[in-house]
Amino acid sequence: MKQNFKFSSRKHLILFLIASSCFFNISPVSAQDAYKALKANVILTGTSTLHNWEMTAADFTCNSIFQLENNKITEVKSLTLTIAVKTLKSGKNAMDKNAYAALKAGEFKQITYVINTSTVVGNKIICTGSLTIAGVTKPIEVESIYTANADHTITCKTSKTFKMSEFNVDPPSFMFGTVTTGDEITMTFDLTFKKS
Repeated sequence: MKQNFKFSSRKHLILFLIASSCFFNISPVSAQDAYKALKANVILTGTSTLHNWEMTAADFTCNSIFQLENNKITEVKSLTLTIAVKTLKSGKNAMDKNAYAALKAGEFKQITYVINTSTVVGNKIICTGSLTIAGVTKPIEVESIYTANADHTITCKTSKTFKMSEFNVDPPSFMFGTVTTGDEITMTFDLTFKKS
């Protein structure tokens, strides 16, 4: 027996159409928000003819805009990291002084990284951007591993190795040139972002 479905009123028909539209056009919850790094561990490491060395950044700023869907990053819309050169500390005054001279800190007071594009694969963020050291800017690709935390913060861990000579920086020397540092340097970042 054939049955015809009829709506008892125009109001019921409208409600049915709205519900159907919601059902067939379900989209993931997405948001685009500005974040600021409130916690950070920013370290520069390298080698020398005497021993390995390490400098920690005491002052920095890092601001970003993340695109998220269902608490997962789909794109990094922007990111700017700035480190004040003279806040890099090794715990040894002589090394700090020579490092500042090599980085031309009197003229170029900041190290900056600004991204241009980003790709997200799983929990890995691959960014291309511009790194500026001692007044010289070079394109550089950086990979980060991120975690979206339960408290709505985002943690990013990054490590990038490059040569100081790429930025026209002469590796510092110590003890009247008897101790020289290697050309290769590694920058490591452990940043925790919160909505700003």
